[in-house]
Amino acid sequence: MILEKIGYDPFLKKEVKKIRHETLPEVKLFSSSDVSIGNPCSNVAVAFIYTWKEDRPPAEIREAFQKASNYAALTGYWRTTNGAKYAFNNILANPNINKLIVLVFGAEDNGHMLVDALTKFWAWGVTKEGLIRGAKAANPRFEGVPDKALRRIREQADLVVLKKIKDLSKADRLVKASIQEPENAASIDDLGAEFYSKTVKNGKLYDDGCRFNAPLSTNSKARRVTAYQMRESPKGVGGSLRSESLKDAFEDAVSFISEHGSEVLDQRGILTKECRSLTIVMSDPLKELPEGFSKDYLERYAEDFMKGVSSEGFSYTYHSRIFEKWGDQLGKALRSLRNDPNTRRAIISLWDPSSDISDSSPPCLNFIWAAVREGSLEIHALYRSHHIATVTRGGEILAGDGAFVPNIYALAALQSKMCEDLSLKRGSLAVTDFSSHLYISLK
Repeated sequence: MILEKIGYDPFLKKEVKKIRHETLPEVKLFSSSDVSIGNPCSNVAVAFIYTWKEDRPPAEIREAFQKASNYAALTGYWRTTNGAKYAFNNILANPNINKLIVLVFGAEDNGHMLVDALTKFWAWGVTKEGLIRGAKAANPRFEGVPDKALRRIREQADLVVLKKIKDLSKADRLVKASIQEPENAASIDDLGAEFYSKTVKNGKLYDDGCRFNAPLSTNSKARRVTAYQMRESPKGVGGSLRSESLKDAFEDAVSFISEHGSEVLDQRGILTKECRSLTIVMSDPLKELPEGFSKDYLERYAEDFMKGVSSEGFSYTYHSRIFEKWGDQLGKALRSLRNDPNTRRAIISLWDPSSDISDSSPPCLNFIWAAVREGSLEIHALYRSHHIATVTRGGEILAGDGAFVPNIYALAALQSKMCEDLSLKRGSLAVTDFSSHLYISLK
């Protein structure tokens, strides 16, 4: 790279310099569909703060994004503070960038309080523990950004924030003003934006050139190369099955456990054949049901699961754990997914650590996790213990016995309900069983 003088800054009384890149700056991307790489000589990086409920921004926002990318070195959509490790690293890899322009449409901030975190960081920095001073977020820190990067980013780049944008032309004027020479500097007040800088104190917006002569690399040292060997797992541990329907999944699970499981006499003295940590993924569980299970019974089981029955005589019901014991967990999960479809926090818990471990009949289903990916709603469930079926010593399956089929049918009903409420397609249903077992009938 070559450092060139391109002008003079009468405000800062210094030469304006630019780095001419012989090779493009290193760029680290989390999602290439969310970032546009532009002119490396540009002094601006533009962040569109993600405030839309949909997974894709409205057409007019995408158009504004495209316009901004014509002038910027980097343009990207930004959702959470975790994105700082990509945004900051990419800015620091190109010293020509001296402005981070944050555009917020229709709101002052998003659900992750990202704008608040950025403005508080530029204004006041971080504590010794790395917490952003005065920030409102639940975890106010930029994860994965080293101290040296946090120190330099505020010196290398000013933060310019434009909120509640309704007139898209305002965003366009702000970006164009930021790339002007000092003689064409604009007043930040005239542009209606907030301005945070450790360098420029006159409220003028312009390109004052690169403030550092070399990039800052935040790469970690190369890790030791680890050689992996394929090793045979202990008998009965691990496994993953991919099936289409509930019928296929039931038959595949019984066959797999019969072949790979180990015999265990459980705490009640029942002889079982067991696989530990077995995952079964179904693409369309309701397409076909296994024989031996009444459709009427499965529908009643699913209705009990979703709507609840009298809990008299039972230490718990799945319905009570999901909808009553700790409030409406399904409702909370749905709200979380509406607020941010990419969230990893839409989880429903059924295990009560205060009492279940000593209960003689604790719930087998412990966690349900919902995830929206590629426009479809996936359900991932974790079972502590899962009775798949009962088989004879000769390997014959006893018709209509086992908890696996009604449980999966009920989870599919829950998934359908969530898809309807969220207006999403139904994705895969994945079940992981810590103890996936067959009861062995000795008769």
